[in-house]
Amino acid sequence: MSEFEKQKYTIISQLKGLCAHCANEVHHSCRLQSIVTELATLSGVPLIVNDRFNGLLIHK
Repeated sequence: MSEFEKQKYTIISQLKGLCAHCANEVHHSCRLQSIVTELATLSGVPLIVNDRFNGLLIHK
C-alpha cells in the first residue's frame, strides 16, 4: 500500500469517527459521509522526491 493510500484511509477513519452513524456503518445522509465518499474516490500519481511523499498529482 502506498503512503498516499495509508494517509487516505487514516483520514477517512478519523472523519468517520466524528459521526456516530458513520462510525457504526449506518446508511444515512450527512456531510461527513459525502466527504468520505469523495476522499475514497481520489486517485492520482504520488509526487515523491528523495524518498519522501510530497503530494499527489490528481487526475480525472
